[in-house]
Amino acid sequence: MNNLQMNISLNEIETEQVYNQIEAFLLAHGIETQQRFQIILCILESVNNVIQHCPDSAGTISVMLQNQQDNIVIDILDNTDFVKLSAPKKCPPVDKPNGRGLWIMEQWMDQVQKQATVLGTHLRLSLQKV
Repeated sequence: MNNLQMNISLNEIETEQVYNQIEAFLLAHGIETQQRFQIILCILESVNNVIQHCPDSAGTISVMLQNQQDNIVIDILDNTDFVKLSAPKKCPPVDKPNGRGLWIMEQWMDQVQKQATVLGTHLRLSLQKV
């Protein structure tokens, strides 16, 4: 199976279960440790961003991973209103409450695309396999 799809209910999220499913998928496809860490952290950070910044409008987040020949593509869709955000140029200081997740995604992924959809927001992350 070259694809994994998870529908995460924000009212009942179990981070460990999400982590275990993604980890198992990446291990099955031979993704090395550092890249597994990067992918999982970016996915969990994006889910956390929805929970933190849109708690009243978010219900379910769909996370889809595709194992392609040369890269891993991650699509994260939610039903919140799209907000155009730019990642900071430098990592925000520890005392600043926001921005590190976006900065990490931009640093660790080869491609980060954010766009509005009819139903909400679509985040696409892509990382070339080592």
